[in-house]
Amino acid sequence: MNIENESGRKQGWLASLLLIPILIAAAVVGFFVFIVILGLVLFVAAVLIVRFWWLRRKLRRSGPSQVLEGEYVVVHKRAERNEQSRY
Repeated sequence: MNIENESGRKQGWLASLLLIPILIAAAVVGFFVFIVILGLVLFVAAVLIVRFWWLRRKLRRSGPSQVLEGEYVVVHKRAERNEQSRY
């Protein structure tokens, strides 16, 4: 039994038979790579969530925010023309 592929050449049944385990192996490897990447993404997300939770907890425990009080003076610079500076 011969099967034609896309290029028009005939492919023997042995080539088709060998293609099945290769496709299964590729699917299994792809599945495991997907699981590893998904695990890494979930791990990083969990670390970030715990880190933000810890920072918020520390901020809440530090008490109310303290206000810095003081006085200030606004100084406006004026460009004054001095008659003496012309000469």
